Amino acid sequence: MDHPSEGTIDRARPLGVYVHFPFCSVRCPYCDFAVDTRPVIPHDRYSDAVIAELDARAAWFRGAALQTIYFGGGTPGLWRPEALGRVIEAVRRAFDGNPLEVTVEANPGELTADHARSLRRAGVNRLSLGVQALDDQLLVRIGRNHDARAAAPALEAARRAGFDNLSCDLMYGLPGQTMDAWRASVEAMIALAPEHVAAYALTIERGTAFGTLDRKGRLARPDDDVVAEMFTWGRSALADAGYAHYEVSSYARPDRRAVHNALYWSGGAYLGLGASAASFRPLSDGTGWRFTNPRATDTYLRDPTPAHVEHRLATDLESEALWLGLRTTDGIDRAAHTRRHGRDPLAGRQAAARGCVEAGWLAITPEVLRLSDRGFLFADEVAARLW
Repeated sequence: MDHPSEGTIDRARPLGVYVHFPFCSVRCPYCDFAVDTRPVIPHDRYSDAVIAELDARAAWFRGAALQTIYFGGGTPGLWRPEALGRVIEAVRRAFDGNPLEVTVEANPGELTADHARSLRRAGVNRLSLGVQALDDQLLVRIGRNHDARAAAPALEAARRAGFDNLSCDLMYGLPGQTMDAWRASVEAMIALAPEHVAAYALTIERGTAFGTLDRKGRLARPDDDVVAEMFTWGRSALADAGYAHYEVSSYARPDRRAVHNALYWSGGAYLGLGASAASFRPLSDGTGWRFTNPRATDTYLRDPTPAHVEHRLATDLESEALWLGLRTTDGIDRAAHTRRHGRDPLAGRQAAARGCVEAGWLAITPEVLRLSDRGFLFADEVAARLW
């Protein structure tokens, strides 16, 4: 097969649509996503381009039931709600199914009550707020354009607009961050009472401002032991507050797990629209297509032809299912894995798995393969050994 439209889609897989909105007010020094900080956002031109791309590619995914729509970025909360709403309507028309979750990422300080109401009217039912820290010094250090006081009004505006499913991002392992500062941020986050918390460690990426500083030895970050302690303490505090840890960086109140993200971890189908957006089209023969749009906004607007296309073999997807499934606290259902991929997840991996069990990172039963509590600190190492 030579083109991502070829082959029959696996109709048993649920479908998510991801829409990348690249525009941001500022570029954060840790961010390596495709963002565009131009002073004037082409709201309607970008909507038109996304809808045209949808029209061209929807047939590739037809037959899979639409489960979620997710607007990421960038800062899609900056997209004029009417323009964003046109995209939601177009996606709903293109596929069967009623999406359980329509999420928009937004930033505190940029979400007013009127804006939140407009998003709700456009069909958005979940907001993901980029709080990142609840400490003014840390927020300045990581280049955010809001202060800690902006978080509470943003959540309040969302609640008044009718949102009952809010997620907040929180980062640890930040330059100059202490355990006391991390504890204070987690406690302040719990007091805000979102339904979902994404708490993730800072990663240093090449090509970012932080990447340059780190390479020069000028980025003072907590050492690995402190970062591990931050993870462990945060997980415990969130659990005590009623948030279940269900994926490496994800915590949720009952029935509030992120449905869209679960598609990525469980091998669901997803169509990515917009600059730099990635797609996965699983096929009924056990193989699948991955393809990614051009990264630069202007290149995408001129020609959205995928910049990278790869036909993944069944063996590739089986390996991916292993490491993605191990990111979740549910782990890997061995019988379900065998039905989908034709082999037990331990087949050919027994020696590596035994080493992970002996290290205290992995738990194995006849039914399930999952990381231990300690194993979440070594998730990447476990994946590398079992790959």
